[in-house]
Amino acid sequence: MKIGSINKTKATSQWKNLANTLTKLAIKIEIIKPAKGLPDMVFAADQALIKYKNLVLSNFHYPQRRREIKKYLPWFKKQNFKIYKLPKKCFFEGSGECVWYGDLLFVGTGFRNSTGVCKFLSVYLNVETKCLELINPKFYHLDTCLFPLNDTTAFYYPLAFSQKSQRVLKKLVKNLIPLADDEANNFAANSLVTDHRVIMQKGNKNFAVKLKDLGYKTVEVDVSEFMKSGGGIHCLVQTLEEEYA
Repeated sequence: MKIGSINKTKATSQWKNLANTLTKLAIKIEIIKPAKGLPDMVFAADQALIKYKNLVLSNFHYPQRRREIKKYLPWFKKQNFKIYKLPKKCFFEGSGECVWYGDLLFVGTGFRNSTGVCKFLSVYLNVETKCLELINPKFYHLDTCLFPLNDTTAFYYPLAFSQKSQRVLKKLVKNLIPLADDEANNFAANSLVTDHRVIMQKGNKNFAVKLKDLGYKTVEVDVSEFMKSGGGIHCLVQTLEEEYA
């Protein structure tokens, strides 16, 4: 987030490598053309929350990001999603702040999301929601500190959550595994899971061992240039279909 800190050539190479990795794993991807002056548009997960053919548009807290929605909206409309818009003063940052645990939707609040957004998401998508309060500014999006692996197991970084939210997670997640400081800071929670494989940030050796012990294969990708802006692998991908295996 520091102006001038990003190596653009390296960032472009890392983005292309992530796209190629997804394709090689037989994951179909769609690419939206970037717009000049909107560098954070690359974080596709933040644009909306999608469940089947229902879509809730984001309502960004910071004015710098609000124009991004206009660039994504034509593509969303072309896919025939049923699109829901939130009230103007109800801030929401899409899949960056929402994590599915089976049919339950965890929603992060405290920095970028309004607390009241949970009730709107519950109604629009006809799902049960649970708000989790984030208290660590470095982990301002839920997908940077909570990673559900399947319907019984999730990894989380305790220091990112209020005590009350930690208790909620411990009550609802059957197998809740804490992440160490080095794992959390290297965006272990910002991984993608598909077909018994976890696409994860390069350098998380201990995290990879834990995943393998749980029966998952790991695929390492380096997106370190994007991590400088607070986003990792999950942030760069808007998941259109969730699959746990």
